[in-house]
Amino acid sequence: MKDLSPKQMYELLKGVPKKYNEERHCVMILDILPKKWRISAFCLEAGIMESTFYNWVNRHETFKICYCIAQMLAQEEWEKEEEDNQSNPDWDRKTWLQKGSRYFAKDKSKLKLEVNCESTPWEQYKQILKQAEKGDFTASEIKQLMESVNVGTRVFEAFKLQEEVDNMKRDLIEMSQRNGDHTSTIIKIEDAD
Repeated sequence: MKDLSPKQMYELLKGVPKKYNEERHCVMILDILPKKWRISAFCLEAGIMESTFYNWVNRHETFKICYCIAQMLAQEEWEKEEEDNQSNPDWDRKTWLQKGSRYFAKDKSKLKLEVNCESTPWEQYKQILKQAEKGDFTASEIKQLMESVNVGTRVFEAFKLQEEVDNMKRDLIEMSQRNGDHTSTIIKIEDAD
């Protein structure tokens, strides 16, 4: 796809939502990721956004498994490169480390979250835990993420509580407008019983 002109790319992509095709996309991720090491390479080839990619990972179990295996294959290729070049004096280990550390080293400076931003904080909490199961985070990263989600959950709960309070205020105003701030009607009914 990247070999296409911008006009050809536009014509190919306009108005066509990309649908998940298990056989096609599972084979693609197993082919592309071990060779190119980048999700962006897969997304370009599939003609999808990165958010769609993570949506597929979360929704389609077979694709998720293929993605995990493709990640392992890519890491294996990277590690094999070091083994194959140990006796090569011209091999640039520094470049190799820089290239691999962006994808495989545990001390990443950036985290990629497979979280649906439209989800509630509770759903996001589960999504982060699922990603943590795969070993995508260090212990300190998962602790920081969980603390952030906890703060987000509390804010969400406070927002929902305020919404309920506002609804109760509206109900009280409506009741007082209907009854004219008088409870005598209610008292007379109670006396009659």
